[in-house]
Amino acid sequence: MSLPQRRPEGTARILHTSDWHLGMSRWFLDADAQPRFDEARLAAVERLFDIARSRDCEAIVVAGDVFDSNFLEPRTWRRALDVLRRTPVPLYLLPGNHDSLDPSSVYRQPEFEGLEQGGSAGVRVLRNSEAQEVRPGLVIFGAPLLSRYGAEDVVGRALSAVREDCGAAPPGEARVLVGHGRVQSWGSEMALDVIDVDAAVAACEQRLVDYIALGDTHSAMRLHDSGRAWYSGSPEVTDYREEDGTGESASGFALIVDIAADPLGGDSPAQVAVEQVPVGQWTFAAVDARMDGLEDVHALVERLDCFPHPRTTVVKYGLEGTIDLATSGELERQLNELRPKFAALYPRHSRDRVHVVPGESEIAEAFPTAGVVGRVAEELSLLAQTTPKAEDALKLLYRLSHTQDGK
Repeated sequence: MSLPQRRPEGTARILHTSDWHLGMSRWFLDADAQPRFDEARLAAVERLFDIARSRDCEAIVVAGDVFDSNFLEPRTWRRALDVLRRTPVPLYLLPGNHDSLDPSSVYRQPEFEGLEQGGSAGVRVLRNSEAQEVRPGLVIFGAPLLSRYGAEDVVGRALSAVREDCGAAPPGEARVLVGHGRVQSWGSEMALDVIDVDAAVAACEQRLVDYIALGDTHSAMRLHDSGRAWYSGSPEVTDYREEDGTGESASGFALIVDIAADPLGGDSPAQVAVEQVPVGQWTFAAVDARMDGLEDVHALVERLDCFPHPRTTVVKYGLEGTIDLATSGELERQLNELRPKFAALYPRHSRDRVHVVPGESEIAEAFPTAGVVGRVAEELSLLAQTTPKAEDALKLLYRLSHTQDGK
């Protein structure tokens, strides 16, 4: 590890990232795709290191949830440690809610403690709110989570400690506080662990710190008009982006943060500039489409073919409409041909509203005999109008009859 060249007095540059969730598993990934997803998350860390090196960053701060759990298989975090050792600049890891600093914490493993105590300045776990000097003029403070479920604003607590122990920053010193947690309540009552962003930014105005680097939400997000508080988002995707832009809409980034503090000690707060840099390579997409005929099937297939990297793409699709048996069979055939190309391609059952209604001539043409099969098909056709299982049975019967006919 080598430190970047010394920057002009009063300036600093860091890379802000969070929510790596190493060891994360996704139920929709099969035995082939899950290992590739695991490797992609480690590869994202290596790309972060490349960015930090090429952009002359002085430190990397990871604002919580480095690991998806404190109960991972040892090989998972040991592989991660092998990557972390190669950090090109000082790397600061904050325990989040998924990897909190409780008695079971992965950070209490001897290998982690040995990494920190081994004489290398490369990796540090932010176990408390004490000042961590990257170099004279650049200081990191942490607001670690000591349990999975918080009972207070950990950033507010850390800022109180900074105020008491250190006071305002001296001239030319840049300060970063690293925290993890939500910034608003979703229920009817105000949660005790919500981070007060306005209060944190006010502390920046008072030069207790200059930038609030947060994790928890997996999409990059500016949290205040001043630009002094951000979520970095996860560097690799973890959940779906909806077609309307909601969901995990801005994952796959890291933030380059430039801080310029007045070297002469004026009253003005430090200037902060933030740049989003792309990192991720996977895509999780939710696709909705209407199915009313063969043209709609072809349009859906064309949309799916437009994803440039299907091996690293997961698509869940929600379809609605009314189609006949032939169109249903073609839809199923086309999706089955596409499915092996993707990391995962599967129906979104909560939005599966396609109804199969046989055309007037389809039953007679598909089941021309007057025997048992024909009578069953007629009964299923009537039941399918109100019973989904009958609809599924009719489609299966149609498919089997066509297979036997060599169609």
